[in-house]
Amino acid sequence: MKATAKRTLTPRAVVLATAAAVALIGSTSAATAFADDDGPAPQSSVQLSQNERHLDDTAKDRAQVKADKISQSEATAKALKAVPGTATSAELDNADRNGSLIWEVDILGKGHKKHDVTIDAGNGKVLNQHTDRDDDAAQDAAETQALVKADKTGHEKATDKAQKAVPGTVVSYSLDDNDRNGSTVWEVDVLGKDHKSHDVTIDAASGKVLSQHVDQDDNDGDDD
Repeated sequence: MKATAKRTLTPRAVVLATAAAVALIGSTSAATAFADDDGPAPQSSVQLSQNERHLDDTAKDRAQVKADKISQSEATAKALKAVPGTATSAELDNADRNGSLIWEVDILGKGHKKHDVTIDAGNGKVLNQHTDRDDDAAQDAAETQALVKADKTGHEKATDKAQKAVPGTVVSYSLDDNDRNGSTVWEVDVLGKDHKSHDVTIDAASGKVLSQHVDQDDNDGDDD
């Protein structure tokens, strides 16, 4: 009877044990994948306070610009020194988990690969750099390559044009396509001397200012 009972219970035990093992492996893999995707938060020499991290966009821009010690041009130069190529975007931002103030710079490097470079907004130190390896990385790189090919202005002239249109501090720029007609444009965000956030669009082919308006947070009136 014991032998029979053993033969009867063994398959069930094997199934349960196997299921438990699969579940354990799956949960461990998921946890590992989450940890890898999330990664360690950058530690910069400048942090925003807990309250500053939860301000609305424009108020946060003011706090970030006040704390920032590195201009967008300096941050971009540091990133390009670390990864030679063409800068396609940069943004002054803070890490959600610890409030570290950083510049995040995207570069289309050699071999037409996209690189993300993180710069300390306090001292200009390169905190991190990695190649984009997402599932759609190849497609993103191809699209970025097409934008770079169409661009005749460059980030330096684009940000200069934006600051002439709206005197202030550039908090981000990005090479992108125009949703309306598909043309290549530079989107530049400027915290103006009026302490309002302005969105300025520059034609990447001609360098002409196509539009400018106050960000919706401050939009008491449009300055187009």
